[in-house]
Amino acid sequence: MAGMNRLLEGADRLRPLPVSSARVIEILSGDEPDLHEVAEIVRLDDALSIAVLRLANSAKFGVPGREFNLREATIRLGVKSLSRIVLQQQVSTVLDGDVRAFGLRRGALWRGALGGAFAAEKLAAMHASEVKEQAFVCALLRDIGKLVLDLKHGADYERLVAEHLTPNTTFDQAERAAFGADHAEVGAALAEHWKLPPEVADAIRHHHTPPTPDDRNHSVLYDIVHGADTICLWAGLAVGSDGLQYRLAPHVRESLALTRTESENEISLMWESLRAAEDVLKIGHDDRRVA
Repeated sequence: MAGMNRLLEGADRLRPLPVSSARVIEILSGDEPDLHEVAEIVRLDDALSIAVLRLANSAKFGVPGREFNLREATIRLGVKSLSRIVLQQQVSTVLDGDVRAFGLRRGALWRGALGGAFAAEKLAAMHASEVKEQAFVCALLRDIGKLVLDLKHGADYERLVAEHLTPNTTFDQAERAAFGADHAEVGAALAEHWKLPPEVADAIRHHHTPPTPDDRNHSVLYDIVHGADTICLWAGLAVGSDGLQYRLAPHVRESLALTRTESENEISLMWESLRAAEDVLKIGHDDRRVA
């Protein structure tokens, strides 16, 4: 715990997750989401209002020859679509910068987060629809621990991890040897610091190491977030200094039927959703590594 506390020192210097985002996450985790509350969050934010209007009047939701005003748009989209727009737009402000510790250019971490969220949503729809909304949120936030390690160690991060990498050592093991915790554990601690729901913190904690079905901590939510993270890496999204050091857990490959053909299909669908979201939010970034 002392080591984690040291890592989280100064975390308040990070751009915080907006209070309204934390509330939207709670709303999505509940049984009866409140459209009016989310609509009010949108109404009070110019950027969100514009994004909602773009989406409601897009080919996906619009009606030929008809344009919806903000009130009509919020009703037409519904609470779940509205909530996703809030999270996509607001989380982008937290994840949008360079992450030099992992060699990622501006926007790369954000695109990986959003791509993972869409992949998780699709996987949940096929295998566990009851966790679809949670899967989207957890995958969106799964790599927030990288922000803390970047803030704490910056350009020294790669060197410190490299000192512990061997042919028999995984990347997360090298992180734990170097810092006392890997970025997934740090991300879970940051989620708790932000007072996010426990299931979000736990899914972040296990997004590289999902417990197997014979483990009492096993959860299909963790499997889906892990699978989505792997799909992002296969797609080349947010591949930083940790590279392709992570492997798909065998039980997740089997339970989610992630064959090569299915994985290629998931990657294609993820890219379509990502590009559509960037168009709605008017976000477009260079996803290459920092030189």
